Amino acid sequence: MLAERLGAESHNHCRDGAGNDSMITEAMLWLARQEDLRGVTASVSVSNPYRHDMVSHLQLDTGEAGSRWGRWQADRKQGALTLRRMAKDDRSRPWNIRLTYHVRYLTQILSLQNLFRSHGVPHIMWQVQRPRKGHYDTSAQAQIRMLERQVDTRHFYRMDHTQLDFVNQTQQWTDPTPLERPQTMGHATVWVKDEHPVRQCNQQWTDLLWQHHLENNSLSQVD
Repeated sequence: MLAERLGAESHNHCRDGAGNDSMITEAMLWLARQEDLRGVTASVSVSNPYRHDMVSHLQLDTGEAGSRWGRWQADRKQGALTLRRMAKDDRSRPWNIRLTYHVRYLTQILSLQNLFRSHGVPHIMWQVQRPRKGHYDTSAQAQIRMLERQVDTRHFYRMDHTQLDFVNQTQQWTDPTPLERPQTMGHATVWVKDEHPVRQCNQQWTDLLWQHHLENNSLSQVD
């Protein structure tokens, strides 16, 4: 939808359920293969930081370097149990799992922004979900703020608001059938069978992103 407003050709490189690690890697590979990046822009929905992407196969038969990915999620039952088991086995020091994923999330955002900046690619990014905040000590809070201040908000739409927040607030779900048990998705709780937005909701969200671009030149320049 953003490409239509730019009058540009759209190439969708996203995959259902993909995490930020595969997105960063594939973006690095794609940009490295291009001989001319003039006119290239990027729009990125930042994914759930609890998704772990695992390379399953190097895909070299298409003439383009790429990978096929598997994944596991640290916020699902098996993933969470595995993490707790590993944390328990490490007797050297306690693990702060919630803080780890919060820091991981911010460094993933910064990695993508630095990548686009290094290639001179104008971009806009936004959050689909964000990690749930913990009760951090003073040192950890300072670390989080230090990372957040490095995010270029001219190219990032609202660090305090996610697309899932918008969908829940407007109640424009694909399937609003109530769940017997709510699901936790990052910072948010989902009470419906399919929380994905309907097309009208996507259009409204695109309006917000486009307004951010108009105010900040997000998709027309990069410093």
